Amino acid sequence: MPDNRDTCSKCGEKSILKGDIGLRNSKTMDLVVVVRQDHGIEKNVPLQPSVCGRCGYVDLYVKDPVHLKICTEDKPINPDFKQRPLLEADF
Repeated sequence: MPDNRDTCSKCGEKSILKGDIGLRNSKTMDLVVVVRQDHGIEKNVPLQPSVCGRCGYVDLYVKDPVHLKICTEDKPINPDFKQRPLLEADF
């Protein structure tokens, strides 16, 4: 996807629809999220759509991918989780 979120990555036109467009589960109306699980830690970020008003193409992206990184302050979702310790290379 281009750096400019106003440009469609398929047709190249500056015709991305403006406004609050989101993805939700049709039954529960919960947001669709990207989930990362590693070292017993679970991080998630909402998935954002970008819709072209000309060709109808939909691109998906996350606004804050940095939020998916695991840091030393993060706690495992299961307190009894046992796996190798976090290493500096994991960040």
